[in-house]
Amino acid sequence: MGGRNKESEIIFHILDILRQKDEIIGEINFLKQLKSRGIGISAKRFRKVVFDIPKINVEIEFSKKRNKISKYCPVCGSKLVPVRDMTLDGRKKRIGYRCKKCNFNSNRDGKPLIYSFRLKKYDL
Repeated sequence: MGGRNKESEIIFHILDILRQKDEIIGEINFLKQLKSRGIGISAKRFRKVVFDIPKINVEIEFSKKRNKISKYCPVCGSKLVPVRDMTLDGRKKRIGYRCKKCNFNSNRDGKPLIYSFRLKKYDL
């Protein structure tokens, strides 16, 4: 029961910080902002929470260096789905992985370097 309240408190502070700052560049800068408000959260959990908030736009700058791929997305921590292609002889071959939640693609993206966080702008 207490976990749900903690989660909503974290979401409230994340949105409040973005309303005040307009944009935060760097995950560590955002975590410092939260810590100054008494909210301690790991970088991994922070990313999971942020990607669950539809009002936030996250842009990621990737390095050219290829990331060692595990079962989980290096950006948001969700389970990765294999990307397959058909070979000339008709067999399916795994050519990479992608994330359904944040659109990470191991064929296109390298290791995540810098995150930028903004509130989405909606046209009325």
